[in-house]
Amino acid sequence: MGSQISPQKLTKRNLIKQMGVRGWTWQSGGAACGLCFGIFALLIGSALTAITWFTGPGWHGFALQRDGTALLFLTFPLLAIGAHCLDLLDQQDQKTKKTEEDEDR
Repeated sequence: MGSQISPQKLTKRNLIKQMGVRGWTWQSGGAACGLCFGIFALLIGSALTAITWFTGPGWHGFALQRDGTALLFLTFPLLAIGAHCLDLLDQQDQKTKKTEEDEDR
């Protein structure tokens, strides 16, 4: 129970400590990549789409409109994968808490 972090103590130092205790699993990696790349795709896709409003669909041979649209469409699946991996981590934590409580009794 000592490795659990309460919501009030959610700081960068505690998150790094928590990752050191649990390590990187495919769930934590999927959550980090899905959420980070989802936000990245949203920002870059929006910027590319906004650029095409001023320069047109093509710019020096690059298809900005197509690339911006593709990134905007990738935003939702990436965020959904990140959220699903966070749910898996939460379920794993709940199972761990339940087994620790059963062992304490």
